[in-house]
Amino acid sequence: MSESTPENSASQTLKIDGTIENPYEPKPIPMPVVGDKIGPNRVQVLIGEGGSANVYKVWHEGLEVIRAVKVLKKGHEKETRERFLTEAKILADLHHPNIVEIHNIGYYNQNIPFIEMEFVDGTSLKSLISQQTSLPLTVAISVVYFICQALQYAHIKDYTLYGKVYKGLIHRDIKPDNIILSKDGIIKLMDFGIARPSEVSLHTIGQKIMGTLVYLSPEQLNGKTLDHRTDIFSLGTVLYELITGQRAFPQKTLSELVQKKTKGIYKSLDSYPIDMPPKLVEIVEKSMSLEPEDRYAHISDFGHELFSILTKMTDSSPNEICSRFAANPSSITKWKPTIRTNGKLVIICSVAAGCIIGGLILLKILL
Repeated sequence: MSESTPENSASQTLKIDGTIENPYEPKPIPMPVVGDKIGPNRVQVLIGEGGSANVYKVWHEGLEVIRAVKVLKKGHEKETRERFLTEAKILADLHHPNIVEIHNIGYYNQNIPFIEMEFVDGTSLKSLISQQTSLPLTVAISVVYFICQALQYAHIKDYTLYGKVYKGLIHRDIKPDNIILSKDGIIKLMDFGIARPSEVSLHTIGQKIMGTLVYLSPEQLNGKTLDHRTDIFSLGTVLYELITGQRAFPQKTLSELVQKKTKGIYKSLDSYPIDMPPKLVEIVEKSMSLEPEDRYAHISDFGHELFSILTKMTDSSPNEICSRFAANPSSITKWKPTIRTNGKLVIICSVAAGCIIGGLILLKILL
């Protein structure tokens, strides 16, 4: 009689689907569920699920604080795992009030990496758009102004990744999903999963657009070399959507999207029935210019222009606007153009009024 082996062992069992279960075969590791521990953290709830990772709200039992933990999904190739760990390295070196902070990195069930980070109690811009359709102009401008601040910091900072020093960083995935308004009115940029000083290439044409492609710059779609101005384009499309409630590029297939974006074709902002300063239209259109050299040279220039126009629209600061909106969205009313009561307009009105009065006097004399 031959010696028993795992392949012919009587301990094998027949599963419902007709396949044979081998007790010696490693069982797949399930993703965490409520109550499980991820490092020093106890899972409270799943708060986000992406293509490559899940995000959980957790309780850090040692420090007794709420945190967020991002766990890489099982079964991903080596490149995805390396990109996940690169995100952790990048976030660990970023310290800005408008960027989500990382606290730790570890492994769940020994070999599944996770990133422990700041938990932001709030709402993503994607959810806000779905709830509000569009945001009040002053809120939209304030939100994007703060993201300009975050990106300015990221774009000029030096990074050491895998022994090599890089000057600046491109986020490459600016979209409403990755921007959060906290309940305290603080704007946070998150998800640096594909951030790095290198280019993006796409390998599929004609398939349905998934996720972030609608916010990519034309040069990203063309697979060209990227610089920080690609983030300016993407942020411009976010501002466009916050103002109108509509995507600048709503096409459903990548081939249609490429055709429109590579020609710079989108519905003009001033064609919407929305009261807005003409200068704001110019700012958005400049940020979304087809050629990178026609956009703002630096994200700080974009932010400066937004701040400048905001000061002409309201006496409130960006901080005050976001805080008030977070506490009570209805407290921010729609912007309406105001008629100045001094300067040239008064002179024109005075002259016009004088002509009218003079005309009436002359008419009375003639009569």
